[in-house]
Amino acid sequence: MARPAPASVRAANIVSFLTAHPSRGFTITELVRHLGMNIASAHATLAVLCDCGFVIRDPEHRTYVLGPALAATGHAALEQHPAIEAAIEQAESLAAELDAEVGVTAVAGRDVIFLARRGPEPLAQSIGYPGDRSPLLAPIGAIFLAWADDDVIDTWLERAGLPPELAAYYREVLADVRTRGFSVPLPPISSPAVTKAMSRVRSEPTDDDAVRRLTEVLQQTQEMLVPLGGLADSDEIVFKTVAAPVFDPIGRVLLSLSVTGPEHPVPVADVLDLGRRVAQSASIATRQARGRAPAPRTTTRAS
Repeated sequence: MARPAPASVRAANIVSFLTAHPSRGFTITELVRHLGMNIASAHATLAVLCDCGFVIRDPEHRTYVLGPALAATGHAALEQHPAIEAAIEQAESLAAELDAEVGVTAVAGRDVIFLARRGPEPLAQSIGYPGDRSPLLAPIGAIFLAWADDDVIDTWLERAGLPPELAAYYREVLADVRTRGFSVPLPPISSPAVTKAMSRVRSEPTDDDAVRRLTEVLQQTQEMLVPLGGLADSDEIVFKTVAAPVFDPIGRVLLSLSVTGPEHPVPVADVLDLGRRVAQSASIATRQARGRAPAPRTTTRAS
């Protein structure tokens, strides 16, 4: 693999950070602090981004925000990825039908990025805002890994530094997700400890200590994902979301549709019905974007 050019990394980090914080601008001092750059390198990178229109500087407040050129980039990306528009349309339909918050996410390199949300404003913490990024660390992003090759799954588990028993458990969960066609993250995946660690990662995305702290928190419990096969239909669970995959033309998971759950226990039978409904909408988006689900797969490499 080619080594990334430092200037390119700086530019990507700046654009990603500003995308994740669209409600305000940042001074160069703030960007340097959040992104771990030296001020000379940041100044040079911002100058190029401003010249291209990808970033603009407010001369009065000396802050930087995303530039109008990225609007054209966004429109071009939507044209090249019709699955995104199809998924958002399905999210709107689901939100209206279920009166629930529905999100669309994608994998962006080593992160999961939140693309869109539809539906009512949730009473509890939202699933996120467009532009939010979460590191692709187990169990985060399970819906994107369930149909992946074994070596990709290995990397996902290894990046999270999981002990063998927890890695084996998540392999079991991925097999259950493939069988059912949807995943069911539980509330601990957005517990106060995880939320605090994630907030630090989003504020300081290049800080290795912030990512390390998040991995430590994620290792503290396996009750973030659940294989539903071991539960009776009459059992009740509280779930964070139900998520289903949108596949690309070669059978990879390109996007995820997720419906936020209520804050009270729900019978497993109802969770299964919801999962099948979300998977149906994801299948419609897949077909509209000329994607196709991969061939059935029942095993993964042993831990």
